[in-house]
Amino acid sequence: MTKRLFSKAGLLVLALVTLLLTIGVSQLFKGARVDLTQDRLYTLSEGTHNLLNNLDGKATLQFFYSESQTRELPFLRNYAKRVTELLDEYVLASDGKLKLEVIDPEPFSENEDKAAEYGLQAVPLGGTGQEAYMGLVISNDEDDSKREVIGFLHPDKERFLEYDISKLVYSVVQQARPKIGLVSTLQVNGGYDMMSRQPSGPWMSISQLRQMYEVDDLGTVFDVVPEDINLLLVVHPKELTDRTRYAIDQYVVGGGHALIFVDPNAESDQSGGGMMGGMMMGMGGDKSSSLPDLFKAWGIEMDKNKVLADATLALSVGSPSGRPVRHLGILGLNEQSFNHDDVITSLLNNVNVATAGAVLQPENAQTTMEVLLHSTTNAMLMDASLFTMLFDPSSLYKDFKATGIEYTLAARVTGMVNTAFPDGRPPEPQPEQAESAEDALIVEEEEEEESETQAKMTKEEEKPVKELPSHIAESTKPINVIVVADTDLLTDRLWVQKNNFFGQEIVQPFANNGDLLINMVDNLTGNADLISIRSRGQFSRPFDKVNELERQAEARFYQKEEELKQQLADTDSKLRQLQAAKEGDEALVLSPEQQAEIERFVQEKLKIRKQLRDVQHQLSKDIEKLGTQLKLINILAVPLLITLIALGYRIARRRKRFG
Repeated sequence: MTKRLFSKAGLLVLALVTLLLTIGVSQLFKGARVDLTQDRLYTLSEGTHNLLNNLDGKATLQFFYSESQTRELPFLRNYAKRVTELLDEYVLASDGKLKLEVIDPEPFSENEDKAAEYGLQAVPLGGTGQEAYMGLVISNDEDDSKREVIGFLHPDKERFLEYDISKLVYSVVQQARPKIGLVSTLQVNGGYDMMSRQPSGPWMSISQLRQMYEVDDLGTVFDVVPEDINLLLVVHPKELTDRTRYAIDQYVVGGGHALIFVDPNAESDQSGGGMMGGMMMGMGGDKSSSLPDLFKAWGIEMDKNKVLADATLALSVGSPSGRPVRHLGILGLNEQSFNHDDVITSLLNNVNVATAGAVLQPENAQTTMEVLLHSTTNAMLMDASLFTMLFDPSSLYKDFKATGIEYTLAARVTGMVNTAFPDGRPPEPQPEQAESAEDALIVEEEEEEESETQAKMTKEEEKPVKELPSHIAESTKPINVIVVADTDLLTDRLWVQKNNFFGQEIVQPFANNGDLLINMVDNLTGNADLISIRSRGQFSRPFDKVNELERQAEARFYQKEEELKQQLADTDSKLRQLQAAKEGDEALVLSPEQQAEIERFVQEKLKIRKQLRDVQHQLSKDIEKLGTQLKLINILAVPLLITLIALGYRIARRRKRFG
């Protein structure tokens, strides 16, 4: 039997059976995946799976990748393979709702024209004059006008690759633009500037928001947030009524997402009244805002009487002395202040804030607070009164003493919470009692007019009263709220410069404040599955053993290089000594001793340079040797393991048979 099995015909039959089994297994387990990477790079998150399962339409993913132009760039080729494999996972998980097209836009081809038409970016490849594409186009199969584009899939953004793709798929397939409910006590839509005594236009941050989303102004007094609102944007909730705060509370515990900007000293608040109301808080009244009852229910707090001061991030402003002074309350947040693991802040460069507060979380809080923006440790919380009518910013330093704590300026709050109104909906406000006979007469006349108006209305004209929703005592799912302890960062003065160019207003941003707002809104208007997708691990992981070999080689290289420099210095010193000993015409001619010294140095230089080359060559040999060992392990380990299992199985059977 054994001889027939190992005959030519037997081997041929065995090979054929193995091939058929391989094809059958690959087809049978086509959708099966085993992800052995440390960060599960090839496994879609649960949020992405849920998002794909709930897609209402179909879309086409077109991955434009210049394969023919990047043959000599293994780094880009490996990353393109990573992107392709991830897109394949999307198609597989979508159950037919997505399809993938991988397109090579070769030079002077129709595919290259198509890539340029979609707005993809061609990246130059060194000094060769060649360019390469690696962009993604996602199009709605039923509506060609709905299309999203990633101009170039940069490897540096790999950690957010899944989030970016999921966000665009969701954006392309969803039916309408997200709707934002705006609640603000500030003149975000334009008004009258008390300081310049000129009409002021809408804030640029809100204007660009209206270009991308449908923004509905809800006012400051309402009983319920409309059901079609995807995100509630609250800016400076100063002295909101119980009814309005209750509506915000019920919206959040009912599963709605909220973005809230509060402030201990909103410099843009001009509600103080009087000619100088816009400039002087002390004469114009309180300029702070907070939602203490709601914040307490959400497990956070913000002291509206404290302003965050940071000596490291302080920006320079003018002073009475005429020289620039660093203002402890006007801060320029840099990359060290951002959470690089969150998609909202990962790619920001700088954000400017003014007299901001700090978001804190008590120790017994049941929610999770994820920091998005924070100060340095060279900071403290100062009384907001110190910033009232402040003429000389340098005076703040006499009260400044760093606490060594990093304070939070913006945070994402998630978790299960109870309502801030356990007794239910607040009662309707009662009409105030008339203070005089004249007031009573006015009230009586108004009531008569109202009764007459009611009498004239017919039943057909009467509108049915809409029943208010029932009270929600606790959240049915984790809330998702972002709280920012500053409103001034939304104002134009902290992030854009406006210039008039032949009658046309040119806006030039100098900070990322507007990007921060768009990122927050963009993230929160997505569904819960999209928001749950966080940054992933890096595909290009460090090879620790190779890095160690390189470090050892560099150490030897620098050692030899230092020897060469020392030899050169010694030779130069000896040549100078020999030159100083010569006189007259001999000074113009090299002596035999100098020639011998130069020749000795040249020979020593050649010897050390050879040693340097040997160090580099040995490094390449060590890395190649390590690679060969890994290849042998990868090639032989699995067959060897299978052989050992087969031998063990055979030995066990023989023992059982003869035992």
